[in-house]
Amino acid sequence: MQAFERFQYARALTCLQRAKSLARTKDDYIFVVCQLAICLESVGDYHGATAVLEEIPTANYQSHPELQYFLATAYAFLNRTQASYELATAYLKSDDSDFDIEATELLQELKQTSPSN
Repeated sequence: MQAFERFQYARALTCLQRAKSLARTKDDYIFVVCQLAICLESVGDYHGATAVLEEIPTANYQSHPELQYFLATAYAFLNRTQASYELATAYLKSDDSDFDIEATELLQELKQTSPSN
């Protein structure tokens, strides 16, 4: 996390990959995957971010709704607008509010870029 905060993305990616393999609990693993996805997005690897997030079964969305937000963001970068919209909407319906502002802004951006507008 320190490497990421210092914009040392190559080092951060290496550390996060290692942390992913060393995670002892499902919660730790999901946390690391989310951080890894954020780091991958920061270097423009949206396919990589999507891939690591998609490794986590959707059954975990109820206990970790932030996964929906992070995946919605990655999908938006890949122009998968319908999937992004659905996940961001599902996130906003969850009990988690950590990313409500960001998810709402994402939905607004998706609506503005939608071909129907």
